[in-house]
Amino acid sequence: SPIRSGAVLVTSSNMPSNMQLNVQQICSVKSWVGIARVQQMLGGSFSKDLHSGEQVIRPPSGQLMHKAPEKSPFAEGGVVVLAGGAGVGKTELAEHMVAFAACHLHMLPVFGTMGPRPGDSVRLATELLKSSIGVFRAVSRKGEIPDDDYAALQKLAPKELAGRLPKLEQALKCSSVKERGLDILESALQVSYSLIQSLVTHTAIVLVLQFDYGTSLHPNKIQDREIFWKSVARLSKLVQANMRDVKEGRQKPLVMLIVCRETDEGDEADPQNEEKRLECNPAIKIARERNTLLLLNGLAEENIPEYTGNYLGVPTQMVPPNLRAFVTNVTGGNPRHIRETIDQLLESCIQVHLGANKRPKHLECKDLDKVDISKWQHTAMVGETVCLLESLDPLTAAVLKMSTCFEKWFTLPDLAASSSSKWADATHFDFLRLFQAVKKLEQKDIIEEVQPGPEDLQGGAPEVCWKREERYGKASRFQVRNMLIKAVGGAMVLESQKKSVKRQALIDRALGRHLPARLEELARKRNAQHIPWYY
Repeated sequence: SPIRSGAVLVTSSNMPSNMQLNVQQICSVKSWVGIARVQQMLGGSFSKDLHSGEQVIRPPSGQLMHKAPEKSPFAEGGVVVLAGGAGVGKTELAEHMVAFAACHLHMLPVFGTMGPRPGDSVRLATELLKSSIGVFRAVSRKGEIPDDDYAALQKLAPKELAGRLPKLEQALKCSSVKERGLDILESALQVSYSLIQSLVTHTAIVLVLQFDYGTSLHPNKIQDREIFWKSVARLSKLVQANMRDVKEGRQKPLVMLIVCRETDEGDEADPQNEEKRLECNPAIKIARERNTLLLLNGLAEENIPEYTGNYLGVPTQMVPPNLRAFVTNVTGGNPRHIRETIDQLLESCIQVHLGANKRPKHLECKDLDKVDISKWQHTAMVGETVCLLESLDPLTAAVLKMSTCFEKWFTLPDLAASSSSKWADATHFDFLRLFQAVKKLEQKDIIEEVQPGPEDLQGGAPEVCWKREERYGKASRFQVRNMLIKAVGGAMVLESQKKSVKRQALIDRALGRHLPARLEELARKRNAQHIPWYY
């Protein structure tokens, strides 16, 4: 879109795209922590008109309609980090921040995205160069910058970097080049650094950097993550210098907006390395110091009904309680999972009745108890869950699958009854291995420890089962409360295997309740002194 002399012109079709609809639906949830933090930084509230798909024109003027708050990165420069899992709303928040900054703060975007596929380092390089050249064209007079990207780069790049331009010519023409990707990225970073440094003397810039790897069995093995974060560290030096120059009035603000899953390279499964990972990258350090690091975990439970109503196009109060509970238990507040769940339910369980004015009058929801989530294999939520379960160690995966056989709580002896029962001469080492697998699942928030309720102790029999391991310490109760994991994991177990696991657990509980007393009575009789009758 043409952007000249501070004027912002955004053109698109009359109808909003799917991304714009997603932005409208999730960012209009006013109580969501994510949009509340973003609005504080931008200094303006969310408006659906900004993402309506219609033309949004801001005339060239020295007076801005909005002004970013003091100490905000959009006023003084800095780093904003949007981190979180897939589907939690990072992209929607980034879309709103870029659109608001362009239309209301006259900050032009420069993009660079990267993924785990071969050659994506070249994609990061070409996007940085092409978007930087596009901003130069926007702030320059018509025809001043050549239409050919490589010719424009030859005109804009400083003379000391002219020797690096031939390496970039082929990448600008074809971003799918895979040979010498690191060399191309190194040259592109140097040239982009110089171009952005020149741009911020004329206009404010939002530098958007995104790294995503989709669904992966072993995300910690992705090598391109290190390449991305090294590139971020290089460009963060430009942000640090800009923050000083903005205070002195020599440059316009430069905001680095990072969209990622984790906040830095390293082993995400090791909680002991969390502080080290957060501190090692200078960009993350800037965001932490200025409180602009947003770790997103999806929607809170109180936000889910409002978002569900937004997606269905009905008022929040029209969403029935059974649908609220079902969506909350299945999705855990993940916006993308909520959209996929509603899409599937609309095929058979949800029907929106319209009135004479074509507005929603009633929402009917039925047969939720008959829904088989494991059959939604074409959805991202089920695919990610399958990928998560398949990435577990064999013993951990077996423990998880056995745990899905129980309707409510289970204990370690319940699991051991099927694989290493103490009545079959199993050793304490076997119990220890099972306990370690259970703790791994608990650390991953797949299962959780629960406390016994009054209803669990009715009749006295479960209480005896609960206390039978007290000589080794009180046995802990665990439960799989995530409906998605329970449904997908349970679908991986045959019905005969489920019956066998529950049967063995019941037998073990019965033996633990009655057999010790009978063995003690038998031992007492054997140890009693026997005097023959003939004496």
